[in-house]
Amino acid sequence: MKKQLITALLLTSMSQLAFADARQNLDNFFTKVTSMKGNFTQRAFNKRGKVTQNSSGLLYLSRPGKFRWVYKTPDPQEIIGDGRNVWVWDKELDQVTVKPTSQAVSTTPIAVLTRRDPPGARFHIKPLPKKGGIDWFQLVPKRASRDFRRIDLGLDARGRLRKMVMYDKLGQRTEVTMNTQNNVPISGKTFFFQPPRGVDVIGKAR
Repeated sequence: MKKQLITALLLTSMSQLAFADARQNLDNFFTKVTSMKGNFTQRAFNKRGKVTQNSSGLLYLSRPGKFRWVYKTPDPQEIIGDGRNVWVWDKELDQVTVKPTSQAVSTTPIAVLTRRDPPGARFHIKPLPKKGGIDWFQLVPKRASRDFRRIDLGLDARGRLRKMVMYDKLGQRTEVTMNTQNNVPISGKTFFFQPPRGVDVIGKAR
């Protein structure tokens, strides 16, 4: 009986330590990671769980506030945040849309990645079951968002973000799988954008 009790206590202690390490990795991702780059694949699902779109591309992030998402497939598009504005360049439509960062990302999932502060200040955080070596956390905004209900983040043992699942208010979800490196040099030019000549520009930059 004593052996069983000791074993149970050891397993509980180990589980608590593992959770503490994973939780620390989550906080470190938001407070100690200053840059990130790599590639991603993205799948969008409707409320019935059917895949409605597959896409892939490259991503670059520099905290705070700067990012570049380059969609290669199926339709070429780039989303660039230069710290002041967010530019969306649709190459097929030959059109650029621009909005101040505060209007474009303040209440959207991208804001989760571009800020550099402890996530507990803005989200209710709940640990989820570990899957395939990935530690999962559910983040629900403390202040209601018009765009999404919650975001699930999956980090590996080295604290790298591997998966992100976003649930919107219409019952749809978007899953992003990433292969990235943290705290790597990224040229400042990556986050500069000048609309090409001849394209239609909708909106006004700050």
